Amino acid sequence: MATFVLALAALLATHSESAPAQPRVEIWAGHQVLLGKRKVPLYGEKDTHTENYVIAEVTRTPSRINIRQKLCRFDFRPIKGVQPSMKPEAIARLPTSPIVLQEKPDGSLVAAPWTAGWGEEDIDGDGFPGATISISGSSCSGEVHVSNQSVTTLASGHITPDGAAGEISVRLKQKVLSAKGFCLKLMAGDSDETQNGWFTYRRIDPGSTCQSLEGKPWPAKVVPPLPEISAP
Repeated sequence: MATFVLALAALLATHSESAPAQPRVEIWAGHQVLLGKRKVPLYGEKDTHTENYVIAEVTRTPSRINIRQKLCRFDFRPIKGVQPSMKPEAIARLPTSPIVLQEKPDGSLVAAPWTAGWGEEDIDGDGFPGATISISGSSCSGEVHVSNQSVTTLASGHITPDGAAGEISVRLKQKVLSAKGFCLKLMAGDSDETQNGWFTYRRIDPGSTCQSLEGKPWPAKVVPPLPEISAP
């Protein structure tokens, strides 16, 4: 009898060791800082600085990280006093973006380029094509309705104690579908630009949402590398 019990225990132990690990589901807050240049009518090429704040549902295995992220808000530094913005209810209707990261044994990350965005469909449900972006400023104001497609390439990445971080390059194509406001009808134009920057993700409490984090300090914050200073 004892021999049978020991054999059964050994069999169960072997089965337990060979069973694949179940994926772990987490919620991450993400932050991106992107720098680039954009051609602005009448002003020429100007520097851009965009910060995106996202919430992501993350499914993890020992070597793979599946991310489905949703934009909570974006901050775009004004160019010549012109400030773009999007209503929170419109942002809430933007599609999620899937990302697949592969984790190497040393903790570094690799990934195929991933796409995000929307086309000419009325994505925010306001009766206009694409998504509506409000433009405010002393020189030009109104609304533009745009499609937006981006391809993001992971330049480098690594696992952190509570998430992931790294550098990315983003090819962004934006098409103006229509505009409201005399100035914008004359000046708004399509753009095709490349932005480079950094990202960071941090694991947060399950059940966290864009709404539950609204008005609070964002849990994840990019700290870009300091620029190199040449020796005198």
